[in-house]
Amino acid sequence: MCGRFVQTSTTDRLALHFRAVDTVGGPPSPRYNVAPSTPVIAIVAVPERRLGHLQWGFIPSWAVASDSGPRPINARSENAATSRLFGPALATKRCIVPLDGWYEWTDEGGARQPWFLTLGTDAAHHDGPAAVAALWSTWRDPSATSGAEGARRSTVALMTTAASGRAADVHHRMPLVVPGDLLDDWLDPGRTEAAGLLESIRQRTTPARITRVARRVNDVRNDDATLIEADDGCMSGGAGR
Repeated sequence: MCGRFVQTSTTDRLALHFRAVDTVGGPPSPRYNVAPSTPVIAIVAVPERRLGHLQWGFIPSWAVASDSGPRPINARSENAATSRLFGPALATKRCIVPLDGWYEWTDEGGARQPWFLTLGTDAAHHDGPAAVAALWSTWRDPSATSGAEGARRSTVALMTTAASGRAADVHHRMPLVVPGDLLDDWLDPGRTEAAGLLESIRQRTTPARITRVARRVNDVRNDDATLIEADDGCMSGGAGR
């Protein structure tokens, strides 16, 4: 987790909910099958809160080249503070990625069966977009002319934690959600000692509802509202073990 997710909330709604300035420049289309390496909506504080796009796939600022190493899409919350890759970002470049749900897969007879997960226990009245903890970075190409295309890339990795409740039925990891009362601290760039804050967030659990969905999700070219509908003839709410 997390390899695909859903972002359907409008930027107006997100900007109002998270008290951020919308820099997207127009309402984006809802996305039901967000994949790695694509731009995702995120909220950073630099120092004011801004809502904009970051590329999903973390490139550390010290990388020699944008393709010189792995570009992780997730960061494990348990060891981020001591990680050479994520430690500096945890101290000064924390952000959130608002998710309206995400996908996980189980194996069914050798086939990948997708499941859609949302926060809360009622699919019709879930808690809205989740403020998922994330880390961002800006990489600059030392050989490129200032202002040249691709000379500067801002990227992001979602933070994960051990899955709990029904989410654990389909995967052992899940997104790390920042509770509302800790959001200001998480986004505060002046708070450089973040290990204790991260541990406080990890101690909080968020219930999730799981719904079996059609395997059209498996193809990233499919991106429409039917992807999150319950699969015909299947019950939603639990995967079973």
